[in-house]
Amino acid sequence: MFYQNKLNEALEKNGHPIRVGLIGAGQMGSGLVSQIEQIEGLEISAIADIATDKAVSAFLNAGVDEKTIITNEKKINLIQDQIESKKRIVTQHAQLIPEIPNIDVIVEATGVPEIGAEICHKALLEGKHVVNMNVESDVVVGYYLNRIAKASGLIYTLISGDEPGSIKELFDFGSILGFDIVCVGKGKNNILDVTATPDSVKQLAKTKKMNPKMLASFVDGTKTMAELTSIANGIGYPPDKRGAHGPEVLVKDLSKTFIPKEFGGILNNKYVVDFAVGNDVAPGVFIIVTSDHPVILDDMRYLNNKHGFGNFWSIYRPYHLCNLEAPISILRAVFNHEATLATYKKPVAELISIAKRDLNEGELIDQIGGYTVYGTIENAETAHEEGFVPLGLIEGARVKKKIIKGNPIHFSDISINTQQSIFHLRMLQDKMLGLKCPVQ
Repeated sequence: MFYQNKLNEALEKNGHPIRVGLIGAGQMGSGLVSQIEQIEGLEISAIADIATDKAVSAFLNAGVDEKTIITNEKKINLIQDQIESKKRIVTQHAQLIPEIPNIDVIVEATGVPEIGAEICHKALLEGKHVVNMNVESDVVVGYYLNRIAKASGLIYTLISGDEPGSIKELFDFGSILGFDIVCVGKGKNNILDVTATPDSVKQLAKTKKMNPKMLASFVDGTKTMAELTSIANGIGYPPDKRGAHGPEVLVKDLSKTFIPKEFGGILNNKYVVDFAVGNDVAPGVFIIVTSDHPVILDDMRYLNNKHGFGNFWSIYRPYHLCNLEAPISILRAVFNHEATLATYKKPVAELISIAKRDLNEGELIDQIGGYTVYGTIENAETAHEEGFVPLGLIEGARVKKKIIKGNPIHFSDISINTQQSIFHLRMLQDKMLGLKCPVQ
């Protein structure tokens, strides 16, 4: 059954739409509000953002009547009644949203690891499905959050439309058809400059109408590495090496590039994640498939000859629509009780912290997209054995001894901020996995 049919049935049965609580009214969150407003039977009922004017603007830009928007109400019973009266709620207090009884699903869209982990965890404890647009938190505690969801009969999921979810949909397509999927990956949208800072991308950010910190996290590679880590853990495909390969490649050459070296490609191993730079592959995603069945090989040569090399073929999707596709994951969670992408098994990859410049004793480490660190993908076992710090835990840490530019940061190099919720959730995750606590 089409989701619209299910929405119509639910609307008729319940007398109200599926109600969504949104955390974060930035570019992605605001776009989601406008998209959901086009879907009959689905509604953003409440938005939390520290800047309430952004949340109000998100509603207004989506076409919501200003008279229906209620701001800064703190009493849950009154908020519940207002939602029943078809009002829309705006608050500064993200913790309030999961507590609202008549909200069905929580969408986290802040991009801040600490907030994302804390709100996703609270939402699950409050009995809400969670759709997480915040890969920065997922790569730190996604396994733990999914375990909590499963134990509670709930769904924790990343979204359709962001590259990890889009790759997973191609992966599911290839898997159910019985293909041997050698590599999965994405195109990188921006130039790669691991030294990028908000200052260095300020003018470009202005042109693109983006937050400079967000753009810096794209340009320095952190966002791509977070996305690769997320899909890696969701399907069990580690990176082929630290940072992956990231060659400049055209779409037509994907199937001759992301294959094992013995067949003419760049990979040391099969079953890995990677990415391509350049303007051709981005903003698309891909999988590389093969088969050992002669009939299937013959059919693929006939049906997909433009994207083949030897016995390997790329299956390529030339776009991902980010927040605009996120409603699919919301509806999949509510109606099918299925996740688009989540980590079910022991993570195979880690997003580790790398010094963006020389860091001196006593310095305070800033946030993702800042001036001090960037993230790169590493094999999870290696990261744990070496004591590398997950990027999502490092904000607010104090440097204990000089760290050279380009070096991974170890727990022994810093005094980590143990007051963060995400730190404690990560320690619970490590305990679940039988891993030794890295902080003594």
